[in-house]
Amino acid sequence: RTLPARPSKQSSKEIPSHSHKLPVTDQLAHLHYTTPKISDGKIAKTMASTSTKKRKSDKATSSPTKKPSKKSRTASISVEVSPNNPEYDPIVVSFPRGVPSSITDNETGTEPPRFTCSKLKASSSRGRRITGEDDNCTYTASAAGRGHDGRLTKMYVCVYDKKKKTLKLVPSAEKGTVYALEQAVKEYTPSVANESMFGTGEAKDGEGNTKVMSAMDRVQMLVESFGSKKKQKVMASRQANKVNIHSVIGSGDIMMKSVTKQEGISMGNKKGMEEGSKMANPNDVAYEQARKKMLPPYDINADAPSKVYNAQSIAGSVAWNKTSRIVDKVFEKKAEGIESDWISALLGKKGHCPQSITTLLNSIDLSKKSSSYRIKVAFFLFLTLKFQSKIQRKGFVEGASVDDCISNIYVPHEVGARLFELFTSTMDGKEAGFIASKQQMSKMTSYILVLYVIASGKEMKVPSINQLCKDMKMDPKEASLVLREAGFVVKKNGVGDIGASLSVPLKFPGPKRGKRS
Repeated sequence: RTLPARPSKQSSKEIPSHSHKLPVTDQLAHLHYTTPKISDGKIAKTMASTSTKKRKSDKATSSPTKKPSKKSRTASISVEVSPNNPEYDPIVVSFPRGVPSSITDNETGTEPPRFTCSKLKASSSRGRRITGEDDNCTYTASAAGRGHDGRLTKMYVCVYDKKKKTLKLVPSAEKGTVYALEQAVKEYTPSVANESMFGTGEAKDGEGNTKVMSAMDRVQMLVESFGSKKKQKVMASRQANKVNIHSVIGSGDIMMKSVTKQEGISMGNKKGMEEGSKMANPNDVAYEQARKKMLPPYDINADAPSKVYNAQSIAGSVAWNKTSRIVDKVFEKKAEGIESDWISALLGKKGHCPQSITTLLNSIDLSKKSSSYRIKVAFFLFLTLKFQSKIQRKGFVEGASVDDCISNIYVPHEVGARLFELFTSTMDGKEAGFIASKQQMSKMTSYILVLYVIASGKEMKVPSINQLCKDMKMDPKEASLVLREAGFVVKKNGVGDIGASLSVPLKFPGPKRGKRS
C-alpha cells in the first residue's frame, strides 16, 4: 500500500514499498528505515541499527635502512704469561673509601701517595704489609697469604703494548690477594676511643694542657649544659660522695698493694679474674658445650689415658653399685664351686649374647688386679647393648611408668633407671612411655664405644671395633667418626679391622664445615 501525498506544483510521487538506504559516513552506523506498517489504526515505525566493523587500513611497513658497516681491521697479538715470582709480582690494592683526589685529579697539585711493601713476618715468606701516605692521609693493609690455592679463577695484571702488539699477563702478588687499604686522616684524634662510649677522649684545660676525659666527665658536662636542676643536683651529690683513695691515710696504700699482689683473695676469685681477662671465642665455647652433651664425662687435664674417661662416673653411683654386687656374687659362687662357667652365669644362659662381649670377657686375665674392674665395665656394657637393641627396633619403649618400661628390657632396675635418664625422654600425647631422639641415639653410641675401649684395658687401646659395630648394627665408618670426636686416634689395618687408641694430653678435633649444597 502507498500513502497519499500532498499535491504540489510538481507531479505527485509515490513512496515505494521497498526500503530506502540513507547515506551515512564510515564513522556512523547504517540506519535502515522500513516501510511504515498500519496496525490497529496506528502507524508503527521501526528502526534497526547494525554495527559495522572498522576496516584496518593496510599500512606498508618500511624497514629501516642499514648503514654500511665499516671494514674491521684485524691484527695478530702475541700473548705471554709470566711465571710466579713472589719478589716482583705486582700488588693489587683497592680504596674502599674512594680513590684519593691526588690520583684521579692531577690539577690539585698534591703528590700521589707513596707505598712501601714489607714482610708480615721476618721468618715467613708468606704475608705482606702495605703502608702508604700522602699529605693528608695514611693507608694500611695486610694479608697473611695463602699456602694452597685451589681456586679456578686467578687474578692477573695485563699489560698491552701497542707498538709491539703483545699482551703480557703477570700474576698478582700473594696468589691474587686484593689489599683493601684502610684510610686514616693525619693529626685527628677521635673524641671517643675505640668507637665506644666507655672510652676516653681528650680535652684542653685552662692552661692549654691536654687532659684525659672519662665517660663520667662527659656526662657531667652534658648535664651541666642541658640537664634540669634536679638532674644537676643529683650529679653534684655524686661528685661530692666520691672518695679519693690517695686522701685516705695509710689504708689506701695498703689496699693498692694488696690488690696488686692479690693478697687476701681466694683461689676461685683469682682464677675467675685470670679467665675473665682472656676473651674466649664464642664458637669454641658453643662447640665445647655441644661436645659435653654428646660425649661421656671426661677430664681434659688427665695425665694418663685411663683417667680421661671413668666408667663409674658414666654409670652413676647407684647403677655401678648394683653392677658390682652382681659381678661379686657370680665370682663368690665360682669360688665356692657352684658355678664353673662364670661368663654364662653373668650374661645368662638364655637369650642372645653379643659375640663382642663374650670375646672381650674371654680375653680378660683373672689373675691381674684390674680384671674385676674390666669385668664390671664389660657387664654394664652388656646391659647397655640390651637397652640399645630394644630402643633401636621402634625408637621408643611403651609403659605406664618407668618400672613397666624397665621390666620390658630385662635389666636391673637401678641400671635401667640410669639408662632411661641418659638416653631417653618422656613421650608426649596420649601414649605413655619413653622415646629416644636422633641426638640421644648418637649419644648412646658414643657411650657404648667408650665403654668398650675402657673394658679393653688401662692402655685404652682396642685392636678392632668391627664385631661391636656388627652387634650394634652400625656402620664402622660412622663409629670411627664418633671415636675421633671423642679424642681417639682411629686407624684401619690391612685386613680391614678398625682400631682405636687414646693418648694424653687429650685433643679434640676442630669443627668441620658442612658441604655446600
